[in-house]
Amino acid sequence: MNGLYDEFKIALYSVWNRRWLALLVAWGLCLLGWLVVALIPNSYESKARISVEMQSILSDQVGVDARERKKNMDRVQQTLASTINLEKVVRGTALNDSVSSDRELASKVETLRKNIEIKSEKDNLFEITAKSSASNLSDAENAVLARDIVQKMIDIFVEENLSGDRDETSQTNQVS
Repeated sequence: MNGLYDEFKIALYSVWNRRWLALLVAWGLCLLGWLVVALIPNSYESKARISVEMQSILSDQVGVDARERKKNMDRVQQTLASTINLEKVVRGTALNDSVSSDRELASKVETLRKNIEIKSEKDNLFEITAKSSASNLSDAENAVLARDIVQKMIDIFVEENLSGDRDETSQTNQVS
């Protein structure tokens, strides 16, 4: 038992003699860790869910089957992620501030295409997710930009549906 106690005392004594070296190593590791954490870019994400009413109540009786509904959902998803709509998003948000040529606009659209995810879920739901992690923007500006991108996507979706409903109504009135 005395041997174990003596070994413990010797280990404690050697640590105490090198305490400044141990403290210096600990501080060095802390500073290195803080630097690594500070260099990690902040990424902000905004999500929204949209419920889409594709058909009227009589759709099952008229002959619109589940396969056709799925096809319509895919069409809406592709339309939302089209280049034209993404250009509208770029022009309608803070992304437009640094765009001065068509080449820069195309670059922003491709970046936006990578940072936007549109998923169709069951029960005619869409989930739109946008991420923003621009290094030239502050944290608050990145957060606002992510929210604005999703809001602009929702606005475009609503505008297209309203114009589509108006077109269908006018075609129905012309046929009648």
